[in-house]
Amino acid sequence: MSQIWVISETQTALLELVAHAKGVAQGDSIVAWAFSTEAAQAVSKQGADQVIELTGAKRPEDYVPTMIDRAGAETPVAILWGSTKRSKEMAARLAAALDVPLINEAFNLQRNGQSFEAERYIYGGLCVAHEVIDSAPFMAVMVAKTAEALAEGAACSIETLAASESKVQLIELRPNQSTSNLGDANVVVCIGRGVANQEDIELARRLTSKLGGELGCTRPVAEDLHWMAEENYIGISGQVVKPTVYIGIGVSGQIQHVSGIRDSKTIIAIEKNENAPIIESSDYALVGDLYQILPALLNALGA
Repeated sequence: MSQIWVISETQTALLELVAHAKGVAQGDSIVAWAFSTEAAQAVSKQGADQVIELTGAKRPEDYVPTMIDRAGAETPVAILWGSTKRSKEMAARLAAALDVPLINEAFNLQRNGQSFEAERYIYGGLCVAHEVIDSAPFMAVMVAKTAEALAEGAACSIETLAASESKVQLIELRPNQSTSNLGDANVVVCIGRGVANQEDIELARRLTSKLGGELGCTRPVAEDLHWMAEENYIGISGQVVKPTVYIGIGVSGQIQHVSGIRDSKTIIAIEKNENAPIIESSDYALVGDLYQILPALLNALGA
C-alpha cells in the first residue's frame, strides 16, 4: 500500500500533519514518525495507520540517514513536515538526497490524481504562489495551526526504530531559557514600535498576565531594539499564531506581521494612527494614545 509520511519532533505539529495527510489520502496509509513515546502513543490514536517511534539518538537530525534509506525502499507518495527550524533542516536534507522539490511554509494542500498542489506566501506575504508538484515523493513543510487534530480512535501499531550511528559528537545540551508559548496560547498580546520605551512593556505584561495569555512582539522590537527575545516576534518569518484573542498594542500591522496573525479568531488593535494597516485587519480597534487606553483598560480589569 502507498504511504504518506508525516514527520515532526513536536507532538502538536505531528497531530496537525496527520489531519493534513488524511485530507489528501487516496487509500494511502498514514505513517507518522514520532520522536518520543508520548507523541507516538498520542498519534497512534489520532489518525495514523502506522507509527514509527524513533529511539536512541540524542538529536532528531541523527535519523535523517535512516529516513533517506527507508524512503528509497518504501517510496512514499508524500512526506509532510512540521514548520520548526529543526524540521525544516531535516526536510531540506531529505529532499536533497531524494532529488525532489520541497515547498516551504505550505498551506491549502490539495491532491489531483498523482499531483499535489499547495500555496505559500511570497514577496513578504504580499502575494500567494500556487505550486503544483507531480514528482514523487511530494514534500512540503506545512504552516502551523492550519489543521485541527483528529478525534481519538482505536490505536494503531507502533514500530520502534533506532538511528544509525551519527558522525556528529554531542558535547553539551542546554535547555531553552525561553518561557514563551505563543503557538498554544488562547490569548496573545503583542507590542509594536508604538511602545516608546522598554520599561513601558510592563503595561503589556500586566494585561497579558490578567488575561492569562502570552506576550509577543513585532520583528523590529526583537531584532532592532532587542527589547524581547527573537523567538517572541510574530510574523511571516517568525511565530505564526492562531489564538482566540489577539491584542496588538502600538502595532502598525505591516503585511509581514498580519500574515502571522490572520487566523486569529478575534483581532483587537490599540493604535493611534487610524490609517494604520492593522485597523483594516482588526475586528475591533481602539484608535487613540495607548498610554491613555492601556491604564484605563488595566484599571477596568482590576489589573
